[in-house]
Amino acid sequence: MVNLRDKQKSSSKIQSRYKKSRQKPIIYLTLLLLVVMIMFVLYNPNRQDRRSRQTVNEITQKAATGFTREGELRFLKADSTEVTAIDIEIADDDYRRELGLMYRRQMEQHQGMLFIFEEEDYRSFWMKNTYLPLDILYADATKRIVRIHENVPILNEEQIPSDYPAKYVIEVNAGFCALHNIKSGDLFTFSR
Repeated sequence: MVNLRDKQKSSSKIQSRYKKSRQKPIIYLTLLLLVVMIMFVLYNPNRQDRRSRQTVNEITQKAATGFTREGELRFLKADSTEVTAIDIEIADDDYRRELGLMYRRQMEQHQGMLFIFEEEDYRSFWMKNTYLPLDILYADATKRIVRIHENVPILNEEQIPSDYPAKYVIEVNAGFCALHNIKSGDLFTFSR
């Protein structure tokens, strides 16, 4: 004989389990949504923390102040006859090499930037956040120009490769190499 109370208890247990099992997907979805929101907040590439704002302020200030002469660079033909000379800024640490000429709006024809690396290696630059069309010259450890990219388009994130190992990179205004007939195989010297 089955007791009516036992039957009601077992029926209520079944209903209780059913209600709990129906609530599980809601709990899982809520937890999943919470995890996704936390990941979005932590890993959002558009998020600007204090360091990012500080870096942007430094970059903007540097772009506004313009060119700072830190040395002179002379272009030479293979027979050592001088072609022309320019004033240069020197980028010889990671931060300055990364910043380069980004955010600049103007640069005089007799100005440029010299990037100096510790080792000779294959290099690649891009024009992200660069508003000046440039000629980019790659040079090896002997200061011989090994590759020239002329009239590189602005605001472009495509890689501009050296094609050969380079220790130095020179950026000048677009058209500079054509104007002064600077070619691969030419040399340069610089002083601080």
